[in-house]
Amino acid sequence: MAREPWVDEDICISCGLCISNLPDVFRFADNGKAECFDPEGASEDEIQSEAIDICPVSCIQWKD
Repeated sequence: MAREPWVDEDICISCGLCISNLPDVFRFADNGKAECFDPEGASEDEIQSEAIDICPVSCIQWKD
């Protein structure tokens, strides 16, 4: 089973980097924070390098 990214909305600063880099995976939720709407929209490697590793506040993680 593939891992799924999760955004901690309490930490997210709505910078939009994850959304800009992976618009098929992340979007802004109604509250203005990032959310993962399609974890199958990119590979785990892409999600790791283009979202998790570059998030300035480290709010994106893999679900346990």
